[in-house]
Amino acid sequence: MKIMTSISAAIVVALASVGTAAFAQKVATPTSIKMGYFNLILVKASYPESAGSESLRTTAEGQLRRDLEAANKTLQKAQEDKKSKEELEKIARDLQTDINAKNQALTQLVQTQLAIANQNIAQAVNTVARDKGLDLVVDSSTILAGGDKLVNNGVDVTEDVIKKLAPQQIKREAGTQTGSTGATK
Repeated sequence: MKIMTSISAAIVVALASVGTAAFAQKVATPTSIKMGYFNLILVKASYPESAGSESLRTTAEGQLRRDLEAANKTLQKAQEDKKSKEELEKIARDLQTDINAKNQALTQLVQTQLAIANQNIAQAVNTVARDKGLDLVVDSSTILAGGDKLVNNGVDVTEDVIKKLAPQQIKREAGTQTGSTGATK
């Protein structure tokens, strides 16, 4: 019995030491990396697809507001027409269902548009980073600490990202023009 207890204690000690080693934090080691940064706000403002998603969001919010006002007027008219409580509840439920469906559809549309724009921006940033041999590229507007070191030692690739996105816009416009005229060259 003593041997079993000793063996059990040894196993517990061994497992405890292995467990703490597994949870030990990795110590930071100095390394040399090439850093770059860009201004995401400026890139989005310069990229029509991103600006378009913001415009779409604003338009969708306005449409939902108008739909809600119309629904309220419909419900108010039903009350003025002295509809029964059951009829009023059914009208309210139907209107709420309609508003919820429109909200969900418009939200999905805006999110899809924004995701496409963000994906294109990320691809442009990755391409610029690869072309310039950068190990790390960050959005300068979200740096909370160490920004001076980044600006002093990093490379501003904002204009490069904007230029990378410009050909995508030209290709889309050319495709739209070709598609609308039916002509190809």
